[in-house]
Amino acid sequence: MLRPHLNTFLTVCETGSFNKAANALYITPSAVLQQIQTLEADLEVTLFIRQRRGVTLTSEGEYLLQKGKTLRLLNDEIHRDIQIIGSKDRTIYVGTSIMEKCRLLYDLWVLFSETSRNCEIQMLNIDAWHRIPDRTDLVESVYSNNEWEHGWKFYEICKVPFGFAVANNHPLSGKKIITIQDLLGQTVLTLNTGSCTEILSILNFLKKAGLEVVHHNGPEVNPLWESGFRRDVLLIPLCWRDILINTVTIPFEKEFLLPYGIFYRPEPHGAVKSFLEFIFSTYGEGNTSGIVPVLD
Repeated sequence: MLRPHLNTFLTVCETGSFNKAANALYITPSAVLQQIQTLEADLEVTLFIRQRRGVTLTSEGEYLLQKGKTLRLLNDEIHRDIQIIGSKDRTIYVGTSIMEKCRLLYDLWVLFSETSRNCEIQMLNIDAWHRIPDRTDLVESVYSNNEWEHGWKFYEICKVPFGFAVANNHPLSGKKIITIQDLLGQTVLTLNTGSCTEILSILNFLKKAGLEVVHHNGPEVNPLWESGFRRDVLLIPLCWRDILINTVTIPFEKEFLLPYGIFYRPEPHGAVKSFLEFIFSTYGEGNTSGIVPVLD
């Protein structure tokens, strides 16, 4: 964007001679001289006084040097900002955490990128308190009506059932399915007090059956990390079984289902909108590819 003649002038000022400026710009000294003469002709002034040991600036040259440096800084700033704006329009930021893993989004991105190579994807970390970076465009997760979900739109891809995670050495660890009778006498831990209809329904069901249900008030990942070392039973959607260590996750006999899908901003930018349209078509009636990523 910066006029080449002005850039050459600034380089001569910085290096102190036409020859050194030519080396710095990878052009010939005669080309440097020609550009300076063209600039002087356009401005109708003399910018340099040529001497044996180099060049010195005239008063007009001193003024142009001062203003030219400002123009170069402004040029660099504009160029940088344009690159950032362009990157924002091409980059899709996905928030991830121990629970909000890309179980579907990664495969969807691979399929999408085959035909949309002008976009890129970057991952951003969501911490244990669900503080989501402002740049985040998409989050893949269960829908549980938690506070962080407010202000987002949600596209449901599937529903996931609930199960119970127990330590490997827990008496229930050998079960293929957990019944309400199995849970009698057990303490059930939950990460959610019932902020959505589906979770409220299963919690009420467990409480009516006489079970002790305890809500964990700390950072949400703690009971997940500790579940392999506790004697309690942890209520989780079955999609979380892939994040627990030293545990067995067993389906519940009663079918309580939790929505699972993609959270996105109400006004997505162009790249995000294109990716979302691909996701909608992949799981909608318009899908003709036959390739549909699903939860394990």
